[in-house]
Formats: sequence, structure tokens, C-alpha cells
Amino acid sequence: MNLILNYAAIGFRPYPELGEFVNVGIVAVEAKSRYLGYKLISSQRTKRIAVCFPQLDLGLYKAGLKRLESELSALAIETNHWTDDARQVAKNHPAQSDFLVAGEGDLFARLTAPQGSPFFYAARGTRLCEDMDATIAALYDRYVEHRHLTQADYEEKQLTRDVRRLLSGNRLGRLYREAPWVGTDAYHVGIPLAFTPRGAETPEKVIKPLNLARSTPTPIYTYGDEWIAKVNRLKRVGCLPEEFLFVVKMPEGEEERIAAEEICEGLIREGAKVAEIGDEEAILAFAKIEEQRELKLTN
Repeated sequence: MNLILNYAAIGFRPYPELGEFVNVGIVAVEAKSRYLGYKLISSQRTKRIAVCFPQLDLGLYKAGLKRLESELSALAIETNHWTDDARQVAKNHPAQSDFLVAGEGDLFARLTAPQGSPFFYAARGTRLCEDMDATIAALYDRYVEHRHLTQADYEEKQLTRDVRRLLSGNRLGRLYREAPWVGTDAYHVGIPLAFTPRGAETPEKVIKPLNLARSTPTPIYTYGDEWIAKVNRLKRVGCLPEEFLFVVKMPEGEEERIAAEEICEGLIREGAKVAEIGDEEAILAFAKIEEQRELKLTN
């Protein structure tokens, strides 16, 4: 595997204050060659958008998606300049003349920088691969088409929506946004709900819904240990947010509950806090921001 692919899911978020969004595409940049690739959903596929945002004028969404397609297409034409020889192996081995002006910085970082648009770059990551086109297609299937997701994955997405609605209903939703890149270039994770003070690089408070309601203890240990390791790694690279809350959905079975409690204890040992999804008082107490700081954010 000789290609290093930095990728980001493209989300559509028409109401930023609510924090809810729908993934509509994938964009990726090969780290060494700066070859840019992307895949967007058809502008005619609006059912998911209509269900999530029933009051939205779908014409505005379609026009925005087509404009995004034009912008990415123009950027790809500008940056992806192939020689005749390279064209034969473009899928597997990007190689190009670099049309970017020296000193402009990393293409992927600039492309996915925050901007005032309902289309934004959400979950990000890095993949090693042999075939860039195939990898973009696989990422599109996962993030946009939701293929290869388990029932537990869907339930965790629902947990996140439930927590976001709880925050929004208590005038906290506008303070907590997705933080798709917490960490360093070498190691980073995505957090769905994060409070980042203005001017800060690392979120101060983060909330991660965690679905531990699995059918047997083994997947509980496997998934839970993964997040214990993530918190530990963030701590080691000096990027662990000051306050970290896991909102947990617990399993019903006795053995499964024991496994989930062990995971919660492990998270607490790493410095995180844990609250069950039904404990709204604890969640809101954690999420609350000092009134004076909240006022500053609205200026």
C-alpha cells in the first residue's frame, strides 16, 4: 500500500445552530502527489434531505450541491495534471506536476478549512491504499450510503442525535459542534459534540455518545477498549480536552452489563466522565458553560 489518502466526508448542514447534518459526498487528497478526488451524491436524490429538514427549500440544496460540484471539478482540473505515462497508472500510482504555488500550504488542510457554507467537511481520516478510486468509492458507500454499518452503528448515531436535541432544547446546542480533528497530524479522532472556546485549537469540553448495548460481552470489550485507547493516546500526545464526557447506552443482560461497567471504569481511570443516556441532569450539568463565557461567544 503506497498511497496515503487524506479524506473528509462532505456534510450538508443548513441550520448550523442545530448541529444536525447529512453526509452528501467524499473528498480526498493523496498526500504525496496532491492528486484530488471526490464523489458527490446526485442532486436528484433529495429524499434524505427532505426527511431531515422538512422546512428546507430543496431548490436551494440542489443549487448549492451543483455549485460545490463545479468548484471541486475546477480544482481537480487545476491540480491533477497527468503525463501520458502517468495516465496509464493513475488509479494506483498518482504522479503529477505540482501546480500549487509554493508556500500556499497543504492542499487538503486548505480545502477542508472551516467556511461559512451549509456544505462543510465533517468526519476526516487517513487511509493507506493501493487504488485511490476504489477507496473513495468505499468511503462514499460508508459515509453517504451507510453501507457496511451495523445496527449498533445506527443506534450510536441515534444516541448522538438524542444528545444534540437535549442540548438544543436547553440552549446549549449552538455551543457544541462537531470536532472532526482532535489531536495531531500523526494521531487524531473525531468527536461529534465539542465546545471549543474562540481562538483555541483544542476543544475544552467534549461529549461522545457511546453505544455499549451489544448482544454479547466480547463486542462491548472490543469497542470500549478502542475508546479507552483513544483517550489514552490523546492524553499522551497532549491533545486531550480538559473535560471529556461519554454518554453511554448500557446493555440489559447481566454479563453484558458487567462488561459495560468495566469499560466505564476504564474510561474514568483515563480521566473521562461517564453518564448514562437517561441521566439528562448529569449530561446538562456537564455541558453547561459559564454564563459570562456564553455571552462572549454571541458577540
